[in-house]
Amino acid sequence: MTHKSQEKPRFEWQPNSKILLFALFFLPLLVSLGFWQLQRAEEKQQILDRYQTNRQLPPLTLAQELDSDRDQQYRRAQLEVEIDNSRVIILDNRVKYGRPGYEILQVARLSGEPSGLSKRLLVNRGWVPASLDRNQLPDYPTMGGSLPLRGFLYRTLRGGYQLDDGINTLETGATRVGWISVERAERLWGEDFFPYQLRLDRDSLAALDTGWPTLSVQPQKHTAYAVQWFAMAATLLLLTLIANSNLSNLLKSSRSDKHR
Repeated sequence: MTHKSQEKPRFEWQPNSKILLFALFFLPLLVSLGFWQLQRAEEKQQILDRYQTNRQLPPLTLAQELDSDRDQQYRRAQLEVEIDNSRVIILDNRVKYGRPGYEILQVARLSGEPSGLSKRLLVNRGWVPASLDRNQLPDYPTMGGSLPLRGFLYRTLRGGYQLDDGINTLETGATRVGWISVERAERLWGEDFFPYQLRLDRDSLAALDTGWPTLSVQPQKHTAYAVQWFAMAATLLLLTLIANSNLSNLLKSSRSDKHR
């Protein structure tokens, strides 16, 4: 007695419109998020490379170097300056050691430069803790006369969201602001500034509590995030394929055949 050979099941497409629409929306989103994280990783690596390259250069000592076209970000500097204690920026929302605080920035001019002609230099002296009373500004020691300062040059990196603190001009004295950059200092005071601020070393004269991380998020973490987004995209693609076909039954049938 002959038996008809059982036909092997074939793959069949069984579309579910709702699931397909869901996948068509979220799959490109997940993939784009993965590539965005890879782009962020590349940008962060470029910052680290820039840091390593410029930190190896000899310390900058002249105003002409401050004003040059060369990229001076993170370069070390040793400058003789005169700090203006009548113009102080109190930079708000600076958290350190898990405590709220401020960074103190002051305007200075390079010693030996004509006071009416030279550009100003924004000096970041470092962090101070904030009082529980928001109406009370922090105390910090003032510094006068000509001072040799040591630190590194820094220009605010692109990106990030800046809250509007409603401040458009600055008078003499200390002013609390939500954010600051060299470009904003020029607008607020109506004067020309060197393109970089000077962030002081911990052991420099006039330094408060200093120390700034080069990056808040390392390139490797962005790469790990990208892998997660791509893995989610692959999972969504597989689940969509299973939900819109008989693939699950084919896999079960294949396993059954192997165990016969």
